[in-house]
Amino acid sequence: MSIENNKTIMRRMIEEVWNKGNMKVADELFSADHTSPSAPDLPPGPDSVKMLATMFREAMPDYHMDIDLIFADEKKVAARFTQSGTHTGGELMGMKPSGRKATWTEIGVLEIENDKIVKSWYEVDMLSMIQQLSGNGG
Repeated sequence: MSIENNKTIMRRMIEEVWNKGNMKVADELFSADHTSPSAPDLPPGPDSVKMLATMFREAMPDYHMDIDLIFADEKKVAARFTQSGTHTGGELMGMKPSGRKATWTEIGVLEIENDKIVKSWYEVDMLSMIQQLSGNGG
């Protein structure tokens, strides 16, 4: 496993799946038994990321994620992201569309084996996003 290859996998996940909505790429990048200890109730495999990316992209048609920092070794890749979107689409985690824009950060770590993401951890500043979308801060 090369360090640069692991960074490429992270960049491809963000650009293709999250920014462009190309969910077929999730099937290529995630192993069938992928898990996320950060979200243990989500289904295994690529379905979890497809479900989350679809939810955000439907709720925020202008949703976009940028990679601010990226680090990798032979087994893992970590990145800090800045995300933004305007809540004009469907419900998002029980919140009705507000028309408000939010910008929030996240740190993600991917464990990669044989060019597939097998495990992922995410720390998302959900409080900031919710406050901005509800008009209660931000």
